[in-house]
Amino acid sequence: MKLQKIDTANKDQKSPKQAIGFLLSFILLIVIINTFFISNSQQFANLAHSFLNLKLYFLHPIGNQTQNPVYYKGKEFFDDGPLPAIILMPFEALFKLFHLFFYQGYLQWILIILTLNIIYKIAQLIGFKKYDALLLAFTFILGSVYVGVAINSSSWYFAQVITTYLVFLIIYEYLTQKRWWLLGTLSAFVLLSRVSAFAIVFLLILDILFNNRSSIKAKLTNMIKLSFPVLLAGILIGLYNYLRFGDPLNGGYLYQAIDQTARYSRSKGLFSLKHIPFNFYHLVFGTPIINTPNSNNWIANFPYFENNPLGLSIFITSPYLIFLFYQSRKIFYQKDIIFLLISAFVGLIIVLTYFGVGTYQFGYRYSLDFLPEIFTVFMLIYYKTKQSLTFGMKFLFLLTIAFNFYLILSFI
Repeated sequence: MKLQKIDTANKDQKSPKQAIGFLLSFILLIVIINTFFISNSQQFANLAHSFLNLKLYFLHPIGNQTQNPVYYKGKEFFDDGPLPAIILMPFEALFKLFHLFFYQGYLQWILIILTLNIIYKIAQLIGFKKYDALLLAFTFILGSVYVGVAINSSSWYFAQVITTYLVFLIIYEYLTQKRWWLLGTLSAFVLLSRVSAFAIVFLLILDILFNNRSSIKAKLTNMIKLSFPVLLAGILIGLYNYLRFGDPLNGGYLYQAIDQTARYSRSKGLFSLKHIPFNFYHLVFGTPIINTPNSNNWIANFPYFENNPLGLSIFITSPYLIFLFYQSRKIFYQKDIIFLLISAFVGLIIVLTYFGVGTYQFGYRYSLDFLPEIFTVFMLIYYKTKQSLTFGMKFLFLLTIAFNFYLILSFI
């Protein structure tokens, strides 16, 4: 009889977890399925075709200014890093044999699952038990601005999905083996994908410089291992720019076809302190839009709140991060946490000074350039103070995922 009671208790404990797991998996499945239906803005897939034909420009027009084409000497280019297109090349070559087009969404779902898995591993590495670790991984995927890029496989979002996975890979390797040649290679891949996310390299540089256990010779060796792949990536980007625009430092942004509002903002500088107020507002204070029939009607329609394409506050898409502001400053005095925060701060400054805000988007998607570092800090500090997820935090995670999913319905 006692054994029967124990079995029944175990089943009672597992059933809510299984139900939650099924619900989260179902939402993730909807996100993944949507990526397969995105056929527009396939710039990287088209660029992969160009690379296969030994061309650096698009072989056919990609569309108007909503597609951000870069016009230079009668040809159309793309201003983003080349790595996503390079990754797509073998898939495009294979599909080309059957006269088919390989859409970015065909690969994006794999990257989403891989990102979920690596966050799960990081959470377990920190000390969380399996269920808590899995819930944390689902929370980043579905309960943060990441869900907005995961659900759409257009080129800008596809690049951020790739970059986010690479940054979490760097963090995982940093917390485990610290193979500097691998960390350098992964950092180089980030540089070739999204320059603004390259701030993660500061985590690695700081660790080398302030490792008291390493000799000067060991520090120099590790720095060379880290820097060499990055240097190669920098040379490749310079060559890529030179062959396209005749200038190693010109990525094509100045020739990009964008709307009048964005052009005016860009005229004040690609990066400028003048851009900080607008970007900071949407990063911290951006709110959903009230759904009314028109500006003259104050009666809200269902759904009463809609996504704001200019950006939502990071504390709306990820409200659990407020937890960090209620911790003693002493708890942040840990080497890994300090280095992660410094890297995130550098990424934040790059994002805030950039002329673009990231429209059309869910949340403030440029925050993904530093959010993996912040989320890792959140996990480290939460485990240090609580050791396991409390019922209240689990409830907040699920509420956040539900609210994000509610808002994202107006985004897709």
